[in-house]
Amino acid sequence: MAREYVCDERGCGKTFLRPEHLSRHRLNHRPKQIFQCTTCPKRFVRNDLLRRHQKRHERGMWFRNSGGFRQEEEAPKPRPAHTRSSEPAAPSVTADDGSELPAIQTDARDGPDPPVPNIRPCAAGHAPTVDSLHPPDVAPEGNVTSLFLDPYFSAPDPLLDFDWLFENVPTGFSTTDKARLDMISPARTASTSDLSPPSFPMVAQSIRFPMPSDSSSLAPWAVVQGRLFDALRTLPQAILTSQFFFPSNLSHFFDLYFENYHPHFPILHRPTLDPTAVPALLIAAIVTLGSTLSTDASHFETSVQIHDSLRYIIFTTPDFEPPASLWCVQTLLLIQAHEKMFSTRKHHQLAHIFHGAIITLMKRGVSYVNSYEGADVVEQSWWQWIEVQSSNRTAFFGFIMDAQHSFMFGHTCVLSVQDVRLPLPCPDYLWECGNALHWNRMLGKIPEPPGFLPVLKRLIARAPIPPDCTAYGRLILLHGLFSVTAHLKARDAVTLGVGGTLSGSSPLATAESWRDTLERAMDTWSFCLVSRSSSLALEASKPLHRMAYVAIYTDITDMHILAGAPSLLGNLLSEADLAGATTRVRAWSGKQEARRALYHCLLLVQEILFTGRQYHAYQDNLALRPWSLYHAALILWAYGFMAKSRAPASKLDTSVTAEEYLVRMLMLLRSDEDINIVSQRTGELLKAVRESLEGSRWELLQEAYDTLGRLIDSS
Repeated sequence: MAREYVCDERGCGKTFLRPEHLSRHRLNHRPKQIFQCTTCPKRFVRNDLLRRHQKRHERGMWFRNSGGFRQEEEAPKPRPAHTRSSEPAAPSVTADDGSELPAIQTDARDGPDPPVPNIRPCAAGHAPTVDSLHPPDVAPEGNVTSLFLDPYFSAPDPLLDFDWLFENVPTGFSTTDKARLDMISPARTASTSDLSPPSFPMVAQSIRFPMPSDSSSLAPWAVVQGRLFDALRTLPQAILTSQFFFPSNLSHFFDLYFENYHPHFPILHRPTLDPTAVPALLIAAIVTLGSTLSTDASHFETSVQIHDSLRYIIFTTPDFEPPASLWCVQTLLLIQAHEKMFSTRKHHQLAHIFHGAIITLMKRGVSYVNSYEGADVVEQSWWQWIEVQSSNRTAFFGFIMDAQHSFMFGHTCVLSVQDVRLPLPCPDYLWECGNALHWNRMLGKIPEPPGFLPVLKRLIARAPIPPDCTAYGRLILLHGLFSVTAHLKARDAVTLGVGGTLSGSSPLATAESWRDTLERAMDTWSFCLVSRSSSLALEASKPLHRMAYVAIYTDITDMHILAGAPSLLGNLLSEADLAGATTRVRAWSGKQEARRALYHCLLLVQEILFTGRQYHAYQDNLALRPWSLYHAALILWAYGFMAKSRAPASKLDTSVTAEEYLVRMLMLLRSDEDINIVSQRTGELLKAVRESLEGSRWELLQEAYDTLGRLIDSS
């Protein structure tokens, strides 16, 4: 048996088959010299690697791209990272940059060691190490790592880049497949006996109010108050002296955030998040987001006033300069969430404008500050692991908003799924460990999470999602499907549906359209919703998964224009815009795919409104559930509006109740019968949806309420 040479560096233990490979590997731990590239930020531990890298610059490349998806059989083993904050983790270079380094490892799952001491080895416990995604011979600059695979992003060619994703997709149906799809999808069965089609009822969700804090627990919040006053000192005095900043209120808003928002975007490590120690501007973002659920409307109004300045205050901090600090990126993303989905139209539009800039900032890299000097080895590893997990989770949060808002708000995607080469999040019970010893005991007992891209690819090929995938991981995968849908729709728009640029061997050129393939992937994903345990992330997924189906076949921007709603993008609309939208919606309403979209809109309405309990959007802690409901109502109205020209209803026809409309439409859709007459009877349904939106604080929902009122009056 060949002799193995073991690295004796503390916490490493890698083995090699040749001594010279071990010697090269040791340079990663103790470099004799660091060689800096004069063209880009990369650094190397060997001069020959620097020369090889510089030749690529001479050929006009920032990085040597891998040419598409690189198969990773297993996620690498967890190793240390760096800092308590949570921020997006990602490699600063592409996977091929260091591929020629001849170190042979006995465990193929392990990524190379961190190139320079005290540089965060990106290997989230049970997450692929950043090292595994970037070359082992490159040292990030200081404690810096870029968030996504290629920090110098250039938009991929979707005609080429998505081929790999659709490879090995099975064609045709087995008997089992057909039975399952008949149960889930419309017009796949002729039976009309089931008047209540299978659905995923949504838990009657309301704001989770934490237990009130006692006076002794408020002492730290007096400290937080002082730090917030200092960080926000440029705000008008009337804001700083408001009741919003009372310690008891700050504590309450903080708890509201963690009770209601943290469960479906868990980017912060709650057990170690000390509000008296983390940057005050991060706390400001947390408490303003939490205050959106306060029963006192004045606190919400104060949070809106704070957000008039909060982003710009962050822009003036040294931590904003690239590479930005971890907390800075997280704070900006929380601001995006507040302004996109809770605040005023002005803030919504500003968040849209700054979204691309924030993604670019994340790609430029994020920095870390060592905060665990003096800790023992296990505790150091734990803190480093927290950093990497937080980083990955934050990166996914940015990706989720990017993909989600492409359909929900008609915004253009900035990211592609190929940009996010990270492992899925670790199990929640590991993430919530409160001390290093408990974490260390649990770490070896769980499997390593698979990579996002391999699981997404298998999902598109109709393979089930791993059963141990977390609720947040399932939400991420759903948004992977959202993102692929958005990019392929954009591709079709560019090619005007001709598709002549696809080769015959392309998986996207097969008889089964990408829409059918993605719809079947949604069918497979939907089984994620079958769970015995409650989860806010899964509850948030329920309306979004209906919208994911609808997104395949519908352009929501056209529906808004047709309905005379305020522009999603905030631009002024002309008569030509209205005429174009009308033409496109009329053409859409005559296609079979429109019936598929209607089916899922009806199920979404059923799952939200017809649960035996009155639904009120202002009581909902899931921001996009009422917005999804509004979209479903607009789409149902638009189809009925266009049906009037195909089959004018008799004046003797009477209106139907919302429940009757819902049942009759579902029956007709499932039996593939004509719906032109019934689809026009949306008046009572629109009233029910409008009633549910009454009293919302979010200005876009207030506009939705007004839009539905105009549609009801004109019907």
